[in-house]
Amino acid sequence: MHKYLSISAAALTALLLASGGAAVAAAAEPGDSVDVGVDVDIVAPTTPGALTMTVAPGRVALAEDGSTDTVRRFTGSLPQVTVTDTRTPDQIPEGSSWYVLGSAGDFQAEGGASIGADHLGWSPRLVSGDDSVVSIGGDVDTSLDSDSPAGRGLVDQELLYLGDAASVPEGGVSSTATADLTLKVEPTVQAGKYSSVITLSLFE
Repeated sequence: MHKYLSISAAALTALLLASGGAAVAAAAEPGDSVDVGVDVDIVAPTTPGALTMTVAPGRVALAEDGSTDTVRRFTGSLPQVTVTDTRTPDQIPEGSSWYVLGSAGDFQAEGGASIGADHLGWSPRLVSGDDSVVSIGGDVDTSLDSDSPAGRGLVDQELLYLGDAASVPEGGVSSTATADLTLKVEPTVQAGKYSSVITLSLFE
C-alpha cells in the first residue's frame, strides 16, 4: 500500500485542523475512527411570547385503596400539567388572568353500566413553580363525601390559576401541577371495567 493512503485518524484530525476547516477527504483504515464536529448557532428568539399548556402523556389507572364496608375507594394521580407564560407586559391585556379547569365525564362500562362524574374528586398540588405567583385549585370532594356544591365531583374545577397575569415576572413563568384523584362508589356498584375522560382546558 502506498504510504499516503495509510494516514492515521490522529494525523487526519491534524490535517483538518491545519486546513482551517476546509473540505479535506476523510479516509480511514479498519480499526481507525474519524471525528465529525457539530456546530449550531442559537440566537435569541424573536417570536412573541405565548401562553401555553402541556399535559404529560399517559392514562390514569385507578387502583382500589382504603375501601370500607360502606364505600369502595379507588385512587390515582393525574398526569402532570404545565402552564408556561412567556409574554411580556405589553402583550398581556389589563386585568387579564388565566386558569386551567378540569371536568370529568361519567364512567362507562361495557353493557351499559355507568358511574356518575360526581363520584370523582381530586386534590391538586403544585409540582414546580412559584406559589407566590401561581396558585392551585382547592380540594374537590365526591358526592359520597358531601352534599355541598364542593361535593358535586370533578366538573369545571380549577387545577391551576393566576389571578393577575400582569404579575408574571420578567422572563415569564412556568408552573407544573398534578392532582391526586379519588373515586368513591357504593359497595353495590356493578363489577366491570369502567372508563372516563378528564378534559383539561386553559382559559384566559
